[in-house]
Amino acid sequence: MLRMPPRIARVIAACSLLAGFASLSRAQLSDKIRAAIVEPLPKFETPRAGQPAPTPAAGSTPAPLSDDPLVHLPDYHIKEKRGPDNDPDRWLSQRAINHKAMSDYSDSMTDLEWALNCWYIPFVTPSPQARANSRYAGNKILGEHQRLISIVQALSRSDSAEAKKLLHELDLSSHPGK
Repeated sequence: MLRMPPRIARVIAACSLLAGFASLSRAQLSDKIRAAIVEPLPKFETPRAGQPAPTPAAGSTPAPLSDDPLVHLPDYHIKEKRGPDNDPDRWLSQRAINHKAMSDYSDSMTDLEWALNCWYIPFVTPSPQARANSRYAGNKILGEHQRLISIVQALSRSDSAEAKKLLHELDLSSHPGK
């Protein structure tokens, strides 16, 4: 018999209970349960004819009555931190990244190339793992560079002068630290 931690068993039981409630139709719910669900909800009131429309919230500007599509909204200040970046290696351990880099490095060569490149002299030449990690890091940088260039090319459709400036910044041959 398979044993599972009690916390996981409680989560599974709660999920199955919620799934059971979701499958019940309206007719199968008792009046007591229906009243308990509906009671805290706000009551709907139909607007009466001739009643003025509700006033907008403080700080907002109502939509203009002209043909001008511009609507002035209040200033919003976001105080949350930026979300995690879209790096797939963020959740991997260093051992898994090393394995992924070494696998990619060995797959990029033929058997003869791998047989010749897997040898190294300690303290004189870099190990295959070091070369694999270096190649993997370079490929990640190159992929990010290509992504940025595609964004700048999309920007060039609307603002070509700014796109040229950004392309010059992304040009790796023009940087002094080359």
